[in-house]
Amino acid sequence: MERRGRDPGRHSPANNDSDTAVQETSNDAAVSRESAARLGYIDDPWIAAFVKNPQRRAPLINRGTYSRFHGIQSALRRFVEAIQHPQHPSAEGGSSSPVGQVVVFGAGMDTSYFLLPSDQRAAVRFFEIDFPDITARKASTIWRKRTLRSLLPADTTVAAGGTELHADSFNLLAADLRDFEPAVVPKLRDRGFDSSRPTLFISECVLIYLDPEHSDAILDWITQNVPNAGIITYEQILPDDRFGQMMIENLRSRGLVLRGLHAYPTLESTAQRFLSRGWHSARAVDLADYHDSCVEPSEHERLSRIELLDEWEEFRLLARHYAFTFACTSDSHP
Repeated sequence: MERRGRDPGRHSPANNDSDTAVQETSNDAAVSRESAARLGYIDDPWIAAFVKNPQRRAPLINRGTYSRFHGIQSALRRFVEAIQHPQHPSAEGGSSSPVGQVVVFGAGMDTSYFLLPSDQRAAVRFFEIDFPDITARKASTIWRKRTLRSLLPADTTVAAGGTELHADSFNLLAADLRDFEPAVVPKLRDRGFDSSRPTLFISECVLIYLDPEHSDAILDWITQNVPNAGIITYEQILPDDRFGQMMIENLRSRGLVLRGLHAYPTLESTAQRFLSRGWHSARAVDLADYHDSCVEPSEHERLSRIELLDEWEEFRLLARHYAFTFACTSDSHP
């Protein structure tokens, strides 16, 4: 698939290598999620289908994966439950049509759609976007696994040479987010994206790999075109302390560059990124504070029984360098 863009060096071998390294993070995330699921940290019966070589991650990684999963899934469930509520303006009494939309940037092997109860899957039109190599592998796995395929809408078809899945309420789309307005937006609209619908955008360690000009262009388009939008991002922060510098070097050794990290390096700057565009609200919380404040005490007790976490200081240091940002364009967003 041809990828158009403004960067003159986009198609150089070095940039192609960088794209490949970024795509490989999809497998890393899936392996970590499968580890957490297999040990009982999270309830995800579907992730194993996407992992060929399972590995048991260290306890502090499993705890971090749990916290990341908890934050994303909680935001998604709140959104869907809100639009299902009879008093929500978007709820259509007696209608089985989707009333809201979810757009997952760089979805990788994410299983969020399959984790939703059937009534919640019916309430939203779900879009997943990633590189063609990633979507091809995901589409093939879903189509071959009867249990996964049975959860897709009945009208699902394989499209774009096996790189996409199309249905009225679920679409797996192959695209390069750096070409958002010229390439991604037309695909979304062609598959039924409705800018007037309440929409939740999800981005887990995705926008930060883009040059700020590209990630900002995505947010600008949302600002200008989706009046009832919300977003949850999960990204690295704090590049300038000792741990942050070590994190950057470790990623660079794998061919990975966090291109947006220095543009938005703190909790305050990640929230201000949205507020400066006129969004109604935005707040950011690092993973350590989220783990301590937003995870229920009963869950802490349950997790402690799964495996012992001795490296609390190391966990908190790591978790301080990852953050959720929650933002919405209007006060009517669920």
